[in-house]
Amino acid sequence: MAEASLVNFTDELLESNCLYCALCKDILKPPIMLVENIGNICSTCHKDTPEIKNRHSMNNEAVENILKLLKLPCKYKIKGCQERFSYEELPYHQQGCKHGTKMCSMNKSTGCEWQGSTGDFVAHFKQLHGDHIINFENNLFFLETSLCEANMVKLLVTHNQIFMLRMHTNVESKRLLYMICSVTDNSNSFCDYSVKHKGSSDNYIKTKSRIVPSYYIYNDFDETVAVAIDLDALKQISQISNTITNVFKIKIDDGDFDVIDDKILHFFECPVCKTFMKPPIFQCHSGHSICNMCRPRLDRCPTCRSTFGNTRNYSLEGLTVGVQYPCIYHDSGCPEIGSANYMTSHEKQCLYKPLSCPFPTCATNSNQEVIVQHLIDAHFDSCIYSGSTGYTDSFRLDPNSWQNKVLNRKCVIAFNHIFRLTCRRTMDYCYMAVEIIGCKSELKTFVYEVSIMDVRKPEKKLIRTDYCLSELSEDEVYKKCIMFPNSVLSSYSNHGVVTFNISIKEK
Repeated sequence: MAEASLVNFTDELLESNCLYCALCKDILKPPIMLVENIGNICSTCHKDTPEIKNRHSMNNEAVENILKLLKLPCKYKIKGCQERFSYEELPYHQQGCKHGTKMCSMNKSTGCEWQGSTGDFVAHFKQLHGDHIINFENNLFFLETSLCEANMVKLLVTHNQIFMLRMHTNVESKRLLYMICSVTDNSNSFCDYSVKHKGSSDNYIKTKSRIVPSYYIYNDFDETVAVAIDLDALKQISQISNTITNVFKIKIDDGDFDVIDDKILHFFECPVCKTFMKPPIFQCHSGHSICNMCRPRLDRCPTCRSTFGNTRNYSLEGLTVGVQYPCIYHDSGCPEIGSANYMTSHEKQCLYKPLSCPFPTCATNSNQEVIVQHLIDAHFDSCIYSGSTGYTDSFRLDPNSWQNKVLNRKCVIAFNHIFRLTCRRTMDYCYMAVEIIGCKSELKTFVYEVSIMDVRKPEKKLIRTDYCLSELSEDEVYKKCIMFPNSVLSSYSNHGVVTFNISIKEK
């Protein structure tokens, strides 16, 4: 009842024009000044109107105090908005009110002159700016950006949420700034998100922030609200490419993890690498725990600087039995959750595990799905992906032409894995190798077979088989692969040309 009376009181004051500035006719904003022969004016008009400076004026604290108690209607009430806000909140609401007329957020970058309500904005954007839409799943999306690009606007669309990403490069302050804005302003929109900024090196910068209301879509870029990252730091991890891959992970409370599990997992976070500790878990002499991956790399505890022994934290290890761990590549989109033993096995072959392009001269780095598409698009001539599990080729035995050179390197996409096939010649030997890229758990599952064929006598073949190798350095590969003496190959050659076939088989 009291609330209804306050609303009626507010409306009566508005109808009497007591709360409007005498100059701009907008609702008053403190400090409110009472100016001789004019009346109450807002702080903006008092500051920006030169002709009233010589008039007597005074601060009208009484009206200010009343104003602070009121919930004021939106100026788009006539168009259907029923919301009420304090005088401090009202301007922000009106900037993004769905009943108000807005400019397209692409106005400055493309010159789009569309105007309309926020309710029609998404339909307009999809129709005319489709190349600026990113569709994503699992609340995760990848965006590659140049550090030289001044402004960027992207509409982010998933099955039940729509957001707007605004990114801006400030060259003067040497900062990259960005924000993700809600489009619908419902209660689920104001959630947290994290971003990993990765370059061509293994290093990355990670930031966390919160999605902001929709009125930041339609107005000038607000650097006080945006997330800021030092450009020099980004250039350092991008190295010579000047390009950054941004991995955005939006965390919506939709059941990804049970709240209790999430709180428990916090106690298993390694203080060094920030991943969740699984057995064996080690501890320093003061009792601080550390994961088994970081322990071999440290002499002293990062928390208290005391020394490490070989002491295990068996109590903490015992608690892991009831913990559901997310995959270590959860931030890259993997939805898997399970026990410590299950996740240790899963992570060795996780499809979201970061991989480098199998061709040494290429710096592309991403998960398996992206790398597969990259191989098909960028390395078409050296990629075999249409169902075949190997290839046939030939080379000359002439050592002067091929000494210590890689004769051939191919990539085969088969059995849901990426294989790198390499052939190299030296003065005395020919080396044939097949590596599984990014997977160590299934080495004994796949073998590769090398057949040396005499094209003059098809029944004459020299066949060698071995297990596929894990991804190794080039020198290590040639110590473990199949090799043939050139003296043996010469008996299978046709006018100095040797024909061979490499194929991959599942055991």
